[in-house]
Amino acid sequence: MTSATGARPKRPSRGFTVTELMVVMLIMTMLAGIAVPRFVGSLREERLRTASRIVATMVLLARGRAASEARLTELQFDYDRGTIDVVRLGDAQPGEEPQWEPMPDSLAQEQKLPEGVTLYYVGPDPSSAERTRETELDYRPDGSAEAAYIVLRGYGEAVRVVVVDEIRFKPQVPDIDTIQELSTLEALS
Repeated sequence: MTSATGARPKRPSRGFTVTELMVVMLIMTMLAGIAVPRFVGSLREERLRTASRIVATMVLLARGRAASEARLTELQFDYDRGTIDVVRLGDAQPGEEPQWEPMPDSLAQEQKLPEGVTLYYVGPDPSSAERTRETELDYRPDGSAEAAYIVLRGYGEAVRVVVVDEIRFKPQVPDIDTIQELSTLEALS
């Protein structure tokens, strides 16, 4: 249809104005600003939980292998590389000292902690001011071991603790979240 002047009437625009687009972008930016820090924090917490599960699994594996093979087994910790490994005392030839050897299967292979998680402490008393960090935890041929705390540190002050108890077979993970809370743990020695 045409008007009296012969021009077609203007149709209403079907797009968005620049102002409307700017308001939507502002709202999206604000929502992202709220959501991203929470997501990053959740990711960091999950990495620390994953690391504590890795350590607890390696503790169970070392204990189980020591008992099932009736030989001395060791959980080795490398603080610099952030790795945990299970090794066993090999059979010695006559006149030779036995040597530590890797486990023959892939289950007991070296495990690396997730990115952003470090080994903070391994030993009997994480609350002491003078920390002597152990680099190994030995399991006797009956599967028993000296009691120890394995402390993992995440970002900031976040920590997770895995308790290796002489009495319980299963490692415990107490509700400790920060380095300051380590002082609430009692020495196991």
